[in-house]
Amino acid sequence: MALPRHRVTSFAPPAASDPRPRRTSVVAALALALGCSIAAPAVLAQSAPVLSGKWQLSCTGRRGQVRHVSLEIEQQGATLSGSYAGPRRSGKLSGSVQGSEVSFELAGGRRSATFKGTTDGGRLHVHTAKGISCTATRQ
Repeated sequence: MALPRHRVTSFAPPAASDPRPRRTSVVAALALALGCSIAAPAVLAQSAPVLSGKWQLSCTGRRGQVRHVSLEIEQQGATLSGSYAGPRRSGKLSGSVQGSEVSFELAGGRRSATFKGTTDGGRLHVHTAKGISCTATRQ
């Protein structure tokens, strides 16, 4: 049984004196541009949300009491800084954000509290090491 014969085609670029346009280059450039425009939203979605601004943090204690704290967050890349003010205390805020994961510390005077949780950019859902759950909404 004889094997079928195949024709080998050269993929060499056209000669410099060839007056025909290079369609493959145009098609490749269009394909690259289309691919970038499709992939860009996915890349942006993976970046850290912008948390800069004023927030209202509401925490429900173990006995059901609700405490409100105002947060002023400044964000530089993944680093968070700023301040907080509550009915009894005020102080500095420091922390970080990686994707949707957020963690920050409220420090003032002799006490501090660390919060860890998630964000969707418009809300923070965090908890303390002592099990207190809190939600912050952008103001």
